[in-house]
Amino acid sequence: VYEYAARQQRTDIQLQTLPGISAFQAAAARLGAPIGHDFCCLSLSDLMTPWTTIEKRITAAAVGDFVTSLYNPRSQKRNWQLSRLREIFLAHRAPTTPVAIVRQVTRPEETIHLTTLAELDVTLVDMFCLVLIGNSQTYRFGEFLVTPRGYLARKPATGAEIQDESFRQIWAELQRTDLSAADQWAVVRCIHSTADFEYEQLYYAQNQPLEYWHDYLLGGGTVITDVTMVQAGITRAYREQHGVEVLCYLNDARVADLAEREGLTRSQAGMRLALAEHPTALFVVGNAPTALFELAEQVQAGRCQPAGIIAAPVGFVNVVEAKLKTKSLRGLPLVIIEGRKGGSSVAASIVNAAFTLQQAL
Repeated sequence: VYEYAARQQRTDIQLQTLPGISAFQAAAARLGAPIGHDFCCLSLSDLMTPWTTIEKRITAAAVGDFVTSLYNPRSQKRNWQLSRLREIFLAHRAPTTPVAIVRQVTRPEETIHLTTLAELDVTLVDMFCLVLIGNSQTYRFGEFLVTPRGYLARKPATGAEIQDESFRQIWAELQRTDLSAADQWAVVRCIHSTADFEYEQLYYAQNQPLEYWHDYLLGGGTVITDVTMVQAGITRAYREQHGVEVLCYLNDARVADLAEREGLTRSQAGMRLALAEHPTALFVVGNAPTALFELAEQVQAGRCQPAGIIAAPVGFVNVVEAKLKTKSLRGLPLVIIEGRKGGSSVAASIVNAAFTLQQAL
């Protein structure tokens, strides 16, 4: 009516809308509190709207985690659309997501059928029904559906709770399917320390490094870092709990003399000293490509057999080359952050991932 009046410019007609109760509101009231959070209403009728447009809206509702009410869900001729919606929602929602089929709401013939997304029988639905799909928080309470606002759960978040929620959000956005759960956990820790999802693509691992290092560290292994920032980034509580010694030779009194005598950088000299005294340690490089070059050359020459190498120096000069040289080593557990990115926090995060691997498995 309003559309017709507007098109005809009928300003002489007095229009008024009386407030009423929509079917989704009536159904929600019967169900308890299913729309206690953000929700949307979709019509599955493609008589006036192309199905391609409807499907985009369905996907948006599913991805956006909206409680979703469906009008015109199924008819004799339109009998496939609801099945397609269910398929899309199952790609983004848990199979146990509550679903309600409310038929002839507020009428004497009213019936309510509660089910789940996985068990939804579309043949029970017709044009007299309104279908309501919960979000990821919706749960069944007796014959009611409840979508919490969150007020009862609100409390000052602890550091551990904030960290766990961060990890959960990162896990949800990972894209690679070729990584083991252990390697995914290392990627999560890297992204957590940088807020940079590119690390998922830059991450390279060989010989199941996280699993091997987990056992090595819990057995009281030794870790060598190229700089003190990496040393500081490895969680002290983990080190103390398992008796792990984390050493950095950069400020060793012998480094300056060795560097001057051999024409080395201080990082390179520190790595050479560390290799001489701890040839089987886990070596972690988060800053200096010269230290990584020294390490790779010593391994290649057969002078040491480390428990593994984490290669994550950051920068422009010789960074990529040092990582490629390390990548050529065979038989060692390795993690390499490819390209120019990396850094102390990233390198330390991978060690912390190895310490806490049980959280990912």
